[in-house]
Amino acid sequence: MGLLQGSVLMAIKLIKDHSSQPSESGIKFIYNKSFNTSKALMLYHPSDFPSFDFSGSYMPEDYTKDISRRMHYAGFHFFNELNVCRKNYWEKAYFDLRNFVFEGNRKLVFKAVNKWAPMRFMADDNSSNCNIVLIQAIAAFNPWKGIRFSTYAFTCLMRALSRINYKNTAEKMVQCESLDHLFGNNFDFPGSSSVPVSHTNSLAVLYTYFSKDCDILDEREKLILFELFGLGDKPLTSLEEVGKLLKLSKERIRQIQFIALEKLRKVLIPNNVV
Repeated sequence: MGLLQGSVLMAIKLIKDHSSQPSESGIKFIYNKSFNTSKALMLYHPSDFPSFDFSGSYMPEDYTKDISRRMHYAGFHFFNELNVCRKNYWEKAYFDLRNFVFEGNRKLVFKAVNKWAPMRFMADDNSSNCNIVLIQAIAAFNPWKGIRFSTYAFTCLMRALSRINYKNTAEKMVQCESLDHLFGNNFDFPGSSSVPVSHTNSLAVLYTYFSKDCDILDEREKLILFELFGLGDKPLTSLEEVGKLLKLSKERIRQIQFIALEKLRKVLIPNNVV
C-alpha cells in the first residue's frame, strides 16, 4: 500500500470516527463514500436547492432526504476543512440545513404529542422535549438507506414520550398510592372560609366527585379508582384484576389511575401541592 493511499484511508477512518460523535459545536454527520467523488459538490452543495415554505404541510420525503444528504455533506466538510473561514461556512450551512428539515417536519412533534393520550395534560412540556428529539433524529437519520424519515422520526418521538411518561409516572406514583394523600390535616376546601376540614369530611367531599353528575372524571376513571382503593365498601382490587375487568394492560390501568388522581389533585389542591 502506497503512502498516499494509506494517508487517504487514515483520513477517511478519522472522518468516519467523527461521524459517530457530535463535535463541540454540536455537529454530527453520517459519512458516505460519494463525498469523495468528483460529482459530490454538484450533488450536495448546500446552497444549490430550491427553498419552499412547509409551515402548512409536511416536507415531502424525497425533499427531506435531499436536504439531509446536503447537511451531512456540510458536516463532512466542516471536519475536513482547515481554513477557518471555510470551516465557518460549512458549519453555518450544516445548521441552516438541519433547521430547514426541522421546520419542514415539525408537525411530526404535534402528531406524536396528540397521539400520546396519557400525557395530553403535559402537552407543552412534551412538545419542548420532542423538539429536541426531532433535532437528534435529523442528525442521526441516514438518507442513503431505504427508510422514510417520517417513519423513523415518529418512532423516535413515540419512544421518547414513552420514556418521559415512565419517568414521570415513577416519580409521581408515590404521591398517588392512596387517596388519603390528597388531603392534609389542615387542608381547606375552596369556599370553606378557611376552616380546617376533618379527614372524614374530606373523604365525604371526595365522594361527590364520583357522582354521576360530576364530569371531572369519566366513568372509566371513576370505576378504576373505586376498584383500586376499595371505595364504597368495595374490597381492594389489584391493577392486574382491574385490567382483566376492563380488558386493559396493568400498565394502562396504572396510567389511567395517575391521570385521574392528577385531575382530583388539581381540583382539591389549587396550588397542586400534596
